[in-house]
Amino acid sequence: MKRPALKLRGRIFSMMLLLVAVSFVITGIVSSLHFKNANKIYHKDRLLRKEKAIEAHLIREIAQVIHSPNKTMDLNAIIAEEIQALSKIHQTDVMLYGMNGQIIMSSNPELLVDGTMPRQLPEGIRYRRNQVVNFRSDKSNDSEIMVYAAELIDDDGHPLGIMVVPYALEDYLSPTEEGAFYEALATLYVIIFLIASMIALFLSRSITRGVEVVSNAMKNNPLTADRKHIAWSSRDEIGVLVNQYNLMIDQLADNAKQLAQAEKESAWKQMAQQVAHEVKNPLTPMRLMTQMHATKAGNLTAEEVHAFADGMLAQIDAMTQVADDFSQLSKGPSKDKSTFIAPIVLEIQAAYPMLKVLIPRSLEGVQSVVNRERLIRVLNNLISNAKEASVLVDKPQFSLMVVHDEHWLTFTIKDNGCGIDPANLEDVFQPRFTTKSRGTGLGLAIVKAILDRFGGTLWVESSSPEGSEFCFTLPVKA
Repeated sequence: MKRPALKLRGRIFSMMLLLVAVSFVITGIVSSLHFKNANKIYHKDRLLRKEKAIEAHLIREIAQVIHSPNKTMDLNAIIAEEIQALSKIHQTDVMLYGMNGQIIMSSNPELLVDGTMPRQLPEGIRYRRNQVVNFRSDKSNDSEIMVYAAELIDDDGHPLGIMVVPYALEDYLSPTEEGAFYEALATLYVIIFLIASMIALFLSRSITRGVEVVSNAMKNNPLTADRKHIAWSSRDEIGVLVNQYNLMIDQLADNAKQLAQAEKESAWKQMAQQVAHEVKNPLTPMRLMTQMHATKAGNLTAEEVHAFADGMLAQIDAMTQVADDFSQLSKGPSKDKSTFIAPIVLEIQAAYPMLKVLIPRSLEGVQSVVNRERLIRVLNNLISNAKEASVLVDKPQFSLMVVHDEHWLTFTIKDNGCGIDPANLEDVFQPRFTTKSRGTGLGLAIVKAILDRFGGTLWVESSSPEGSEFCFTLPVKA
């Protein structure tokens, strides 16, 4: 199942919260690295201070022993005693190695027993004197320690040994202090996150409000010339979009007016052309008949005069039919009262003996707000078309079926004629459309116009080489 996509507001809100969360994570990582680095610097400085103090004290004591008039003093015993005293004073271990790296004495022998410090000083420490070196013994599972190695020399510059001060890396902050710090930081983060969430929600709504205004205006209003402008006072990117939308509305209104005017002009032009064409058809034979009879006016018999009169009347009737057809297209909706449908269907059945009529018994008493004469004209037109379409088949059949429900009457006129070319189905209800050699081509257009005015609908249900099926509906009077 496809997951629904986040709306623009949701995406903006989510991205803002993601940025806040990422900034919190980065801040936490940077803070942790900062405290670790600060802890190392603190302990390194502390080790240097302790070492300098211990080194200065030992050198001074060694010088006093060397220059003492009492030659019976044991230098190693004095140094061992001083190392123990300095270890207690500075709360750190002190070790003394020979210049060859062998251990001489230690304030804490346990460091040698558990392997924290080696008995043989590694070259990495022995040759990197007077600087802090990180060291981890291969025999110890403890964490890394810092070691400071300093060379002890006498007044004559002779080396006496290498003093080593090991220093375990301990956290600058105690676990309690560190926990309290991170707890306070987390509380601050939660407060900042809530504030940032509200700000992000406000900003996302502010950013998308203009887009929603334009979207709702386009969704709720139809694409017509009477769309209303959108009021937007801010001169931001949304304001540019709104201005373009309002400009489009103005252009749409102008285009709609121009299109309506063009359609009117085109309709009048087509109407004039159609009237001229249809009127010209009977005028041509009338002119020829008149000219022919004018040449032999003195020799006309009574039968020829009657034939001339009948021909002229036929052409005049054709012109009258043209006028009536165009008049039907221009008539407004009828204000007649409701009409019973069943009697009209029975009259149509009597007028077309070959017509097969199928109506339910419930049609008796059903009414529709439609002009009686116009409904008869609609049925006559459609049935006449069906009858003419079935002339060329061996067994012509055409039928009328009427069904209804509580709201609509549905009429179906079906024939087994030649049908309508599918390419012409879209134009079948347009004026001037006809497949016959005679006629004005206004029949179906007039039928559609009549049904439209009474709230009905006309359509072609099917059309094939085996025949056509025209259907139309009319509303049932409640």
